[in-house]
Amino acid sequence: MNTKVFESHTKLDNEFCDVFDRACARVGIDAFRSEYESIQPPAWQTIRNELRQSKALFLLVGKSLVDAQTNHSSDWEYTQNWISYEIGIASQLGIDVWVLCDGVEINFPVPYLNNYVPYTIRTEGNFKIFVGVLQDYANGKKYDLNNEDSVTCPYSDCSISYNLNATVPKGGKIVCPCCLRSMVCSEGRRI
Repeated sequence: MNTKVFESHTKLDNEFCDVFDRACARVGIDAFRSEYESIQPPAWQTIRNELRQSKALFLLVGKSLVDAQTNHSSDWEYTQNWISYEIGIASQLGIDVWVLCDGVEINFPVPYLNNYVPYTIRTEGNFKIFVGVLQDYANGKKYDLNNEDSVTCPYSDCSISYNLNATVPKGGKIVCPCCLRSMVCSEGRRI
């Protein structure tokens, strides 16, 4: 049986989802992408069952998802509910939860994650790195929180820790995907 991963996304970010799917195909990983699957009502059961079979959940944060939240579109409320449900189930199952941003800054709080990629995987170099991550899953690796690669949000009312998979220059800033506040990297690092 092939390794499976779960895509949490909006179908409006179709091109970003296609890039993700190409990376999965390159290493022979099956990605569950709901608009291409036959989902029998009630949908929540299919989602739960697919997550049970997955090694990781990847939340794909693209321009359309960010725009939907910014514009308070009716699609956003629907999508937000499913994202929350999917992340909650993944957390309960103990599978890795990744947040991948496609050249956009996340603008909605993610309740739980253990891996954060605040850059796009569309560039050749980043795509290759991401294919390596997927190959690790195909080989049975899990991306648990690693103290050497992890950051902890400095705000006491958040304090979430996750692996930051990015190059951050000294004095560089990233947005915490959980509380949406800016975090400054006092020392430059490649994680």
